[in-house]
Amino acid sequence: MSSNKKGGDERFLRVQKDPRFWEMPERERKIKIDKRFQSMFHDKRFTEKYTVNKRGRPINQTSTEDLKRFYNVSSSEDEDDDEEGVKSKKKKEVKEELVKVEIEVKVEKEVKVEKEVKVEIEVKEELVKVEIEVKVEKEVKVKVEKEVKESKDVKAEGPPPERGVRVIEEDELVRYTAAEKTFAVRKGLPVYLLTASICQGVEEQIPHLTAAYVHPDTFLARSLEQHAWKFDRVTGEALVVVHIGTDDVASGLSPAAIVGQMEALIDRIQHGHAEPLYVAVCSILPRLVDNQRTMGTVRDTNRRFHELCRRKKDTIHLPTGKLFLHHRQIIQNYFAGDGVHLNVEGKKVLFNYLKTFLWHFCKHS
Repeated sequence: MSSNKKGGDERFLRVQKDPRFWEMPERERKIKIDKRFQSMFHDKRFTEKYTVNKRGRPINQTSTEDLKRFYNVSSSEDEDDDEEGVKSKKKKEVKEELVKVEIEVKVEKEVKVEKEVKVEIEVKEELVKVEIEVKVEKEVKVKVEKEVKESKDVKAEGPPPERGVRVIEEDELVRYTAAEKTFAVRKGLPVYLLTASICQGVEEQIPHLTAAYVHPDTFLARSLEQHAWKFDRVTGEALVVVHIGTDDVASGLSPAAIVGQMEALIDRIQHGHAEPLYVAVCSILPRLVDNQRTMGTVRDTNRRFHELCRRKKDTIHLPTGKLFLHHRQIIQNYFAGDGVHLNVEGKKVLFNYLKTFLWHFCKHS
């Protein structure tokens, strides 16, 4: 036991004499102070000399060594680096904030411009529609005023002369009834067609037409101004088939405006004829390119066409639009790749319908 105790004391003394025993561990970090406090490492006011340690053993040590163990003076380069790092970080943050604000301002500006352009386009479209409807209303007003004036002139001059009476044998007449109206029509009467590009090539399919006036990209207003005069040369009883209106729907006209223009065209065709000049108004065909709005315009316009023809004399409505719908869906196989014009199959369906109508109406083979 005594030998073990003696060996332990010797090891303790050896460790105690080793200077590393009294040093601070490297893993412990010193507190860094700036240059304002560096004088405490050499100023005598901060220096105290130790003669014994806490265990009473003699030592030769000062308090400056303890200060150096716990404190470290930072160099000017470290301070500059710290300041530069803080400035760089702040500069980076400011730059990022500026970029963020710039992006937000740019996005807001683009959204604002987009809204302004959209509003401008909507206003222009609305103005065009209003201008067209005002023009139609003016034309209708002028027509009504003209009819009133003519009526007053007739009353002032006295009753018009009676029409010439023609005696036609019953076997020469065809009686056709539709929409609560009955037509007594002479067999084989002349047939004229006024249409747009939808009926291109109709002369080959219906060769007995007296004349086919096919005007691509035409509108009702344009036909009224440029093409209706051709029927002034027609003499005697005849039939005019009108298949126009698709381009009017595509232009954005309202159903009321389209029907008003159709009525003005019918009146212009029939004006000044002593004998009946029958007019058959075909429905506007739906198209694959139509959207929900234009499809609604087509349906409403065709309904108004039916009502117009029912109240006007010597006028009949042909519901050709139903040929191209199945359960209210457009039959795609009848249209060309552009979704606007009819292909060969579609034209065949339309022309066969017209031939069937002409056979029943006036016995054209």
